[in-house]
Amino acid sequence: MNESSSRPGLERTLRALASAARPHASESEEYAVIALAARALLFLHSRDELEDFYGWLESREAGVSSGPVRTFPSMNEALGWLEHQPEAAHGSLVEVEHDTYVIALGPTGSFVLVRTVTHHEPVGV
Repeated sequence: MNESSSRPGLERTLRALASAARPHASESEEYAVIALAARALLFLHSRDELEDFYGWLESREAGVSSGPVRTFPSMNEALGWLEHQPEAAHGSLVEVEHDTYVIALGPTGSFVLVRTVTHHEPVGV
């Protein structure tokens, strides 16, 4: 089985994003970030660049540690740190109050923390 057949297809991914967005109010930042991710995938697909994205993602994941880069006792501290990171490692993981978040670019162009579904071992374990 090659790598492209082991990843979910575009339609399945879009259904999963729609399902993830459902519990959030349509005006919430979480909903906006999920909707933006879906639109970005559709844009890449429309330009026949989705496979290029998967290649970029695989090369990035091969070179990045799977554990959080920083840990914070509170969300306020994590967001304060993120505000002062002009070159935040987009896609990196941080741990806040024992939950894992990924650094993402929000719809306004600022970095946001998006909670992950899978949890990683705490920093230092």
